Amino acid sequence: MLSSQLQHIKDLLSAPIDALVRDSSEVRSALEEISSQLPEAIRVELGSAGHISFFKEKVESARQRIEARRLQTPLRADIARRCQALNEKKSALDARADTSADDQALGALKKELEDLEARVVATKKLIQERENSITRSKQEAENLKSELKMEFEELRSLSRQVVTGEDQDDEAIIADADRVRAHAVRIIEEYLSM
Repeated sequence: MLSSQLQHIKDLLSAPIDALVRDSSEVRSALEEISSQLPEAIRVELGSAGHISFFKEKVESARQRIEARRLQTPLRADIARRCQALNEKKSALDARADTSADDQALGALKKELEDLEARVVATKKLIQERENSITRSKQEAENLKSELKMEFEELRSLSRQVVTGEDQDDEAIIADADRVRAHAVRIIEEYLSM
């Protein structure tokens, strides 16, 4: 009788861990029926198997996080792509924002204008071209800066959607629950083989 009841408990504990954490009441009831017939050491060892449903919330959360991470592969790829594009735009902004060479050339041209009145017309034309170039560069830099700001905000928003943590941590929670189940099965098997 006790052997068949232990075998029944072992069969119940052989169910998938997800099913056991949802409802371990049948295991608990079966253990309670034979508790008085078991040696205390085995009763203590098997006691936690009857309450394996205490792991329910942790196991379900772990499964949800694992699934969420799997579903976020395209999101992570999109974030990586956007980061690379953002870095490229930042490099372009840095190149546009550095007008020191143009500023120096403009200063040299203005000095040349004072020194060389004979070349006034040609020098004024070069000055105008440099000023236009600086204005365009500054405008392009402002446009790129605005785009960078918008894309950075989008990237920050996307990054907030990423589920944090590692699958290994959540799998460890599931493994803890599974170890309790496996330990209970082992105890039953050892007791049955006595």
